[in-house]
Amino acid sequence: MKRKALLIGNSNGLSGVKLDISNFRSFLKQSVGGQWYDSEITIEMNPTKAGLLSTISTLKKEYYDFCFVVFSGHGAYQKGTVLEINGKEETIHENDLKCISSRQISIFDCCRNVISVPLQERIQDSVKMFATGNLIREKYDSRIMQSIEQQISLYACAVGESAIDTENGGLYINNLLKAAKNVQFNYKLVGVAHEEAASATQNEAWRKEWHRQNPTATLPKCLSSQQLIISINPNI
Repeated sequence: MKRKALLIGNSNGLSGVKLDISNFRSFLKQSVGGQWYDSEITIEMNPTKAGLLSTISTLKKEYYDFCFVVFSGHGAYQKGTVLEINGKEETIHENDLKCISSRQISIFDCCRNVISVPLQERIQDSVKMFATGNLIREKYDSRIMQSIEQQISLYACAVGESAIDTENGGLYINNLLKAAKNVQFNYKLVGVAHEEAASATQNEAWRKEWHRQNPTATLPKCLSSQQLIISINPNI
């Protein structure tokens, strides 16, 4: 039998995605998962839209007997599941992944909140809002209300660990604020800021104190345009 597994992940602001892909790859290679070979497993982490569609097109021409497709990352729903595949907010539709083979299992670990207006129109409105020179508070309010309802929790360390405090304040809080203030585009997503702060905290805690501190978070796997922001660029 000719088989293929396509594992796709968007780890932008979602630290657990890399683990999802790694765990699924490990499962497939185990006896319980069917003892797949490395050569049968293709991993696409934060791919470009053009690159991923090209990969899918190539796979469809190779006529596999069975295909396993896994996506972990950001998503939404508009006449089917919309998958955001990288930090540039490029998306594909679940239909793009169908019929790679005649026998196929597709798994989508992402949000499926309904997009109330067409995605392209939402993006254009967002760009227009930042170009009109509105007051910062109005821009901030507008972007917050654009997000879906969600409960986000950020933790300075993992369960069973302790968080370092310094004379300048908490190590994680300091790094989170640094990340929040470093806004390269119109705004900074909470998940992206946490990811940057978590990496800095892990490195500093170990380098300076030989201490293990691994910040964690509970975040929605919705589209970037539907996520809450932690900061806004005042210069745009």
